[in-house]
Amino acid sequence: MKLERQGQIGILYVDTDRNNAINDDFIRQAHELMDEAENDSAVRALVVTSTHKTIFCPGVDLLSLMGRSGPEMRSFYEALTGIVRRKVAYPKPEVYALNGHTVAAGCMMALTGDYRVMAKGRIVFGLMEIDLGLAAPVGVAEMMRHFFGGRLTERVLFSGERFAPEQALALGLVDEVVEPDKLIDRALAQARLLAAKPAGGYRRLKRYSRQALAARMHALDDAHLDELVDQWFSEETQRLVTAAVQRMSKPTAAPAA
Repeated sequence: MKLERQGQIGILYVDTDRNNAINDDFIRQAHELMDEAENDSAVRALVVTSTHKTIFCPGVDLLSLMGRSGPEMRSFYEALTGIVRRKVAYPKPEVYALNGHTVAAGCMMALTGDYRVMAKGRIVFGLMEIDLGLAAPVGVAEMMRHFFGGRLTERVLFSGERFAPEQALALGLVDEVVEPDKLIDRALAQARLLAAKPAGGYRRLKRYSRQALAARMHALDDAHLDELVDQWFSEETQRLVTAAVQRMSKPTAAPAA
């Protein structure tokens, strides 16, 4: 990953050798760059995007999780839910420029943003953990209920649907859909609009809006962490995950979970 600056806007590029799949290195680098942007008073807002042509983030790096012990999986889930909660409460505006597939844990990350712009095209947006016998973390379900209401949250989580950009826009999961060549310009324009707001007031208002949510997410995630680990090691999930990893080992496949 890398952080570049364009005036008052930081552009955080997701660019990993695992097609942007989320693993321990991804989470560590994300924290480091978020620290850098948060501590730099010259950066008033962030745009988060990907350098890959057709992938924003395909979810967790399943291959990196195979063979982990119970304590190791618990540690990973703690890190994953922790980065989602940090993004929910991040004090500076985050605008997501979704240039490719945004699914599973990648979708969780994008849903924390202050604004989402998605490119038109044959790309999808959705949470399909259910298809691997997994439930999204309970904190994510709570976040989605807060942002989108219970009925849409249940549709997205229970169905595992992959929404085309226009469908995601119609449902309110993203805020804009634009031509791919206009994506970054639109995201930067929105980031500049938010960056122009008084920084102290924006930070305070975001805390008022999201602090209680982040606290509820933390309490729920901690209370249900053992369930996440148990479901990972269930016979059903291990069978489905193993099959998914085998499919992803083909040259044309990309990690997704």
